[in-house]
Amino acid sequence: MTQLSCEAGEVENNLTRLDNVVDEYGHSHDLIVFPETFITGFLSPEDCHTLAEPLNGPIVKHLECQARKSNTSIVVGLYEKEGENLYNTTVLVGPTGLLISYRKTHLWAGESSAVKAGNYYRNCSWQGTKIGLLICYDIEFPETARAVASMGTELLVLTDGNWDGPVHRLANKARAQENQMFVAMANRVGQLEETAFCGESVIVDPYGRVIAEAGREEEVLSATIDLSLVHESRQHYHYLKERRGLFNIPSKEIGREFGKLNSNNSNRQS
Repeated sequence: MTQLSCEAGEVENNLTRLDNVVDEYGHSHDLIVFPETFITGFLSPEDCHTLAEPLNGPIVKHLECQARKSNTSIVVGLYEKEGENLYNTTVLVGPTGLLISYRKTHLWAGESSAVKAGNYYRNCSWQGTKIGLLICYDIEFPETARAVASMGTELLVLTDGNWDGPVHRLANKARAQENQMFVAMANRVGQLEETAFCGESVIVDPYGRVIAEAGREEEVLSATIDLSLVHESRQHYHYLKERRGLFNIPSKEIGREFGKLNSNNSNRQS
């Protein structure tokens, strides 16, 4: 977990910081995680339109090159452009290229002036592990992690840009324990106008136990996780299988149902 500061709008400088970490740690680590929108920092709506790129643009191609050169995988946040729409997106890039992208579904106050909300959850196979992505405010909604877990996710990675450490620390522990999966969160540090980002990146096991945590300064947090704990934690009780209620949607239908729900809500009149 790479807990660093980044500079708003300074893409080249931020990419250089990313490159330095990947060059140093890539060959000895399978996965390197950076914070939310680390490539650009948080941007105004005007700057978003200028600096956002499609996922086949130069930024992702650069990440692919770095992952291939260092034989590692990179998770990092950026602003994505698709046509006229902009999204707060996190990507997982490996030596073979872009593996998965995820658009933030729960936007923080004021974010909707710059980006649209995503409308799906997804995961992918990565080195024999099911890995899923969420972004910052998403983790405060139990339904988000539950949806990703229902797809078979064993490791949930969260890119974060948060200044309230206790809230996210508690949310990460709860999401890990109630879904019996690992949760790894990389938060940023540094200052943006009146906001001081708190760091406190953390890795939590399927029992809700913290196995690695950072302080409030810049830090690269390394840990080895034992994925057999996911299976072990589900031996005597299995929340995902034993839950009952209105939201027992088969995993293959989750993305479809979520999209339909958003569509119905957008058409509803007050």
